[in-house]
Amino acid sequence: MNKGFKILIGLVFLFSLIFLVVFYYYINPEETNLGFTCSFKKFTGLNCPGCGGQRAFHFLLHGEFWKALQYNIFIYFIPLFIYLLYVIIEVYFFKNKKFQQGFIFSNQFGKIALIVIILYTILRNIPCKPFIFLSPPK
Repeated sequence: MNKGFKILIGLVFLFSLIFLVVFYYYINPEETNLGFTCSFKKFTGLNCPGCGGQRAFHFLLHGEFWKALQYNIFIYFIPLFIYLLYVIIEVYFFKNKKFQQGFIFSNQFGKIALIVIILYTILRNIPCKPFIFLSPPK
């Protein structure tokens, strides 16, 4: 793959990230319908692991760290998710051997992360204390 194409993909990713930060800084998903609708919640009525993430991101950008945590605890893992997306693009899209050899997470890490996400999803849908504190505020 040529270097110019790789730079183009990087710029698209960067501008998309900048757009999302600016969008969620100025648009409060709690007050408007401009955010994305959760298909999982729409069809099941249950909270997915990402439910409340848009509102949490908005509050995080405004320095309201506790309120962001109340909406979705995973908001504090955004840097990790962005890094993983970058590695996935490098490995699977650009076939970069350097990332395949130096990928710092093991298979066991992936299994543990999946278990944590599934447990979080189950626990945040139990309608009694203390689990209701894992669900986004109504």
